[in-house]
Amino acid sequence: MACKAKLMIPEDEKYEGKRFALSHTRTAITTIKAKFNTQQLQRFEGSCFGHLLLIEDLKWNSQIVHDLLMRKADPKTVTQVNGIKFIVGNKLIQFTAQQFCLITGLRFGKLPFIPKATNENCSLKQKYFSSNKLATLSDIHTAFIECTDDEDALKLGMVYFSIFVLLGSEKHVLIDMRYLKLAEDLEEFDKYPWGAVSYAMTNASLLRAVCAEYQRVKVPQKRKMPKQSGKRAQTRMRSGRPREYIIRGFGFALQIWAFEVFPALEALHFTVHEDNRHIPRLLHWRSNTVARFREVMSQVFENFEVDVQLLRPTDIEKQQPYWSWGDDDNEEDIVELFGDEAEEKTGTSSEEKYADVEETATLPSSSKGKGSVNDVRSLKHQLQSTKDQLAKLRSSNRGLRTWKLLYTRTV
Repeated sequence: MACKAKLMIPEDEKYEGKRFALSHTRTAITTIKAKFNTQQLQRFEGSCFGHLLLIEDLKWNSQIVHDLLMRKADPKTVTQVNGIKFIVGNKLIQFTAQQFCLITGLRFGKLPFIPKATNENCSLKQKYFSSNKLATLSDIHTAFIECTDDEDALKLGMVYFSIFVLLGSEKHVLIDMRYLKLAEDLEEFDKYPWGAVSYAMTNASLLRAVCAEYQRVKVPQKRKMPKQSGKRAQTRMRSGRPREYIIRGFGFALQIWAFEVFPALEALHFTVHEDNRHIPRLLHWRSNTVARFREVMSQVFENFEVDVQLLRPTDIEKQQPYWSWGDDDNEEDIVELFGDEAEEKTGTSSEEKYADVEETATLPSSSKGKGSVNDVRSLKHQLQSTKDQLAKLRSSNRGLRTWKLLYTRTV
C-alpha cells in the first residue's frame, strides 16, 4: 500500500539554510590534548569516550545536513516511529537509536539514579563550584582549565567532554550538576548510557529543526515576476542571507548516517570513505568537497533512483560493549516506498521483503504446527541463494547509478 507521507517543509517552500552544530568537537578535543599529561591522556583513551579523540579533524558538512532536514517527513503523516523519518526520492527512511549507536559507539540502556550534587556529598562540587548552585558550560571549561590536581582534572575533563561534544549546547546554558557526582566514580561514569542521553538531546533538536515556530526561521515568501510577452509568470525566492538555525546534541551522528545510507554522496565526491579497522563507523568517514544546495537536492535527496544502504550491525559490532540489542536486529522496516512507484521494489527493499520471508519460513505450513524440517532447510537454502543473487544485482545497479551520477555531473 502506498504511503501518504508529506514533507514538513513543502517542496515550494524549501530554502537554503545555514545550520550550526553546537557539538564543540574540535575545540574540546584540542583542549583535552593540551591539558592532559601522558598518563591522563592514556586513561582518557581507555574510557568510553577514547575513540572520539580520533574525530578531531571531522568537518561539519552543514549543507548536506540541511538538505536532508529539508526532506524531513511531517510526523502527522507517517506511522509510529522510533526516530526521525525522511522522504528521499520515493523512499521513507528512518534514523533510529540503534543506528545512532552503530555510528557513535556510545552505550544505551536505562538511566541509573544519580543523587543531586551538593557541597556535602560531592568533592568536585565543593572544590570548584562551592558558591554556585548551578554552572554553565563556560564555568565547566574554566574549572577544567584552571584545575591543578591531576585526578580532579581527569574527572572534570570527562564531564567537560560529555557536555561539550555529546550534549552540545550554547555555552551559557546550565549543565546538569549531577554529572559532577557521577564523575567521582570513573568506573560508573564509564558505564553510564551516554549514547541514550546524547541521542535524546540530538533527536529532540532534529525534530524541531527547520520548524519556523521553534527556530524563528521565517520561510521565504515567493513573489511573482512581472508578466512578459509570450511567457508565463515565474516565481523565485527572495534573495538574502541563508536562514540560520542550530542543532543541539551530537549532530555529527546524522551527518555520518547520511554518508553511510546514501552512497551517491561519495560518488559525487562530497565525502570520502576510509577503509580501516576502527570501530565505530564515524571513524571511517571524512568530508571532502563543499556540497551545493541544488546539486545535493537534485542528485541525491530528490532523486527517485538514488541508492539506499540500510544500516545493520555486523557480527563484530554485535560483540561490542556498546551494543545492547543482542543478536536480534530485526527492528521495524526503516525503508518504505510510496507514490506511483511504491509497488516497484528496489534492490534494497527487496532484501527487506525476503528478510520478512525468512522470518516466516521457519514456521510450519500446517496450522497444527507440523512440518518437514528438511523442507524448511531447503527453503532457507533457496532463500539465501536468492538473497545472494539480489546482492549481485544491487552491486551491478550501484555501479550503473554511480556512473550515471558522475556522467550527469560532468555534462
